[in-house]
Amino acid sequence: MNRVVIIGNSGSGKSTLAKELGARRALPIVHLDKLFWADGSYSEKRPTDVVRAEIDRRKAESEWIMEGVFGELAERLLDRADYLIWLNLPWSICRSGLEMRGTSRNDDSGKVLFAALIVWAENYWTRTDLRSAVGHGQIFSGFPGEKAQITQRDQLKPLLENIRGKLP
Repeated sequence: MNRVVIIGNSGSGKSTLAKELGARRALPIVHLDKLFWADGSYSEKRPTDVVRAEIDRRKAESEWIMEGVFGELAERLLDRADYLIWLNLPWSICRSGLEMRGTSRNDDSGKVLFAALIVWAENYWTRTDLRSAVGHGQIFSGFPGEKAQITQRDQLKPLLENIRGKLP
């Protein structure tokens, strides 16, 4: 298992899980946020063709963990993925994760962006795009390979142990 995709709501713990899996397997981690947003920004998108080219370049590599909320980017990876993990955790857990992370900037614009992120993430279950619970569910259902849906934090340790048992 050398290529893993992790999807889920903002604050669900995708980056933390990717870090843990990456450490256990020495796999490089790609944060889809860093590919999607312009450098140092969470309000300016990179051009779509640039993002797609970078995804395609990375997906051709033999080892990676890619994580993010961007279902449309995750979909581009699935034909090469060995494993898909959907962190489908309740809003209370996601909100707590976001609050613990906090805003990356303490100025007014950072606080405004963080407040908007909270509202956007809370609507994960009512949106219907590929960055929503509906979209992630469609991606998860359609993935023919090995996969796991995590709905409670206490499912993570068994998942990590199960994955470790499958590693060469």
